[in-house]
Amino acid sequence: MLIANILVGKLLKVSSYMAFATSLTALYGFLPNYVLTEEAAKALAKTPEEKKFLMDEMLPQMIIGGFVTVTITSVIVAGIFINML
Repeated sequence: MLIANILVGKLLKVSSYMAFATSLTALYGFLPNYVLTEEAAKALAKTPEEKKFLMDEMLPQMIIGGFVTVTITSVIVAGIFINML
């Protein structure tokens, strides 16, 4: 997963850290993604403006990444199970 993230991150011009964090969103649901992103922004920011900037930069990537990875995984698993019927 790490190697794929580094390659895709370079392709999309995203840092390897952000690419890895985005790929981990498949392991969590919506609420943990939001809470983890908010806590990371709160821990890193020194001012409310910095927190808003971090949330504006990170949250859309984390939420979209979670939806995309869960959707792709659902389609793959459904394709496997349909053959069992």
